[in-house]
Amino acid sequence: MGEAKRRQLLGIPPRKIIMYNIKSDKFSSWLPITKSRLRKYPYMGVATMALGAIIFLVSGGLNTIS
Repeated sequence: MGEAKRRQLLGIPPRKIIMYNIKSDKFSSWLPITKSRLRKYPYMGVATMALGAIIFLVSGGLNTIS
């Protein structure tokens, strides 16, 4: 006997289907970096900042500040 028939014979209502609302792991919809990827590669933020600093210095960023 299946569970549905047993519930019907006992007068118990059918089970409710639990729907889990899975939210996106992304910081924003257009940014391809997710929170789980940052946890997997913790040095990604530091490497990105270092790359930005190198590009800033090569483009003459310090000369244009003063």
